[in-house]
Amino acid sequence: MNNDENSAYDLYKPLRNYIKQFNLTESLGVIRAYLQNMQFKEPLPSDVFPDPFYLNAPNRMERHVYEWELEIIIKEIILNCVDSPSTKTLRDWKYFSGVVNKLKDLENKIAERYMDILKENILLEMYRLSHRQFPWQTLPNLSWMTNYYKIFSHPQIDSIIQRKMGLTTKEVYVIGLALTGLFKEKFILFYPPNIEIKGIDKKKFDKFIENLFDDFEVIKEKIKNCQSYNQDYVYRLNPLKVTPLIKRIHKGQEALLCPIPTYLFRRFTEGIYYEICKEKDFSLPFGESFENFIGEIIDKANTEDNYRVYKEEIYKIGKKQKHSTDWVVSDESANLFVECKTKKLRLGSKISLTNRQELEEDLEHMAEFIVQTYKSIDDYKNNHYNIFKNNNKKSYPLIVTLEDWYIFGDDLINDLDRKVIKKLTDIGLDPLILKNEPYSICSSYDFGLLMQVIQKTSIDKVTSKKTSGEYRLWAFQSFIYNLFNVEYKEAKDLFPDDYKEINPIL
Repeated sequence: MNNDENSAYDLYKPLRNYIKQFNLTESLGVIRAYLQNMQFKEPLPSDVFPDPFYLNAPNRMERHVYEWELEIIIKEIILNCVDSPSTKTLRDWKYFSGVVNKLKDLENKIAERYMDILKENILLEMYRLSHRQFPWQTLPNLSWMTNYYKIFSHPQIDSIIQRKMGLTTKEVYVIGLALTGLFKEKFILFYPPNIEIKGIDKKKFDKFIENLFDDFEVIKEKIKNCQSYNQDYVYRLNPLKVTPLIKRIHKGQEALLCPIPTYLFRRFTEGIYYEICKEKDFSLPFGESFENFIGEIIDKANTEDNYRVYKEEIYKIGKKQKHSTDWVVSDESANLFVECKTKKLRLGSKISLTNRQELEEDLEHMAEFIVQTYKSIDDYKNNHYNIFKNNNKKSYPLIVTLEDWYIFGDDLINDLDRKVIKKLTDIGLDPLILKNEPYSICSSYDFGLLMQVIQKTSIDKVTSKKTSGEYRLWAFQSFIYNLFNVEYKEAKDLFPDDYKEINPIL
């Protein structure tokens, strides 16, 4: 099978030729309107005419139009459309559905052409599919934003942000929230905007957006360079994730366009990481800030004082100094040993189909984190901890990651288990611990939800179910939603005061 980057270009041409007939700016605005409707339930404009089945669908999935498809269509519009008059418009459902169906047809034909490669790498295909789709299913929300704000507000991290971006963390979030609010209502914002936020002027606004926009021809070239017309077509990096704003002349005036407001939201929340992560003084304070943030979640969720909390302690075995897990949570039913890790998956781990080297390496890192936690639990059981002594309760390891690794599904979990078992065996720990006290991996976003459910139920009631049977293969949020729906619906934002601090209208 020919595996070069253009080996499916013949399959791509029908989509390209179909899209070329539509007006650029209008088409971007229409797709953006559908995305806003799907993500935030914003009403479609009165001059956009969807099919009734779309409006009446009982849920997002039943519409048969998905955000990850519209993301691809936006790239294709930028690549292929121009601002010339056209009698055909995506406002008409016939043409909108035509584009969506052309893309679906292209994906199906690519799958057929590369079936042998897909079958050989089914684990990677399912994994990269999850990284394509699941982020869209975690909708931008205030808790998400506040969580990142708290992590980046650490004094040393804030100092790095000021050095790199010329703004404080608070200013970044105030401007980001205000701009996202504007683009929630508008597709195009004329530049410079009228800024009416206390303490924010045009100079600070320009500092904020200078790394968040590209001129139209620049972003078009970036998208072109990222394209791959083979089995990787839909998985290639979208440069709009890095620069979600497009600067161009509209109606004779300089303007900013935001085709995917969700990208803007993510760019000034989690995306700040990439602005500062290469700084020499970044890693230690960032890890410390993340660990402290997880501790705050544990404390805030414990509204009824149903569990006790133990922070990391230093202990000795002989002359060797060791550290306990970052946090231990203990209630009447069990112990939860919490280890905080900021490591992110690399891009190749998320999108590569024919080369699993990066994924294997990242899974090795995760296996090391898990074994590190088991080693610490073993020390606790042997009463080497100074403060938290062995209470003979079941002890569950939990790795809390900054972002979701989406490590679920039978093949991926089994692969990780094999790596963990080997490492446990190599250091002389009984691999049966994996069966008796199985580990879990949870994103920091889901962790806040998990702790609120635990304090209303118990560690063992939640964790014993999550780590057994088919539920071990489920995403944390789906598991909680289905098995603890009452507690799920009662979960609250744990940091409302921090949101008030950055909301420009409060």
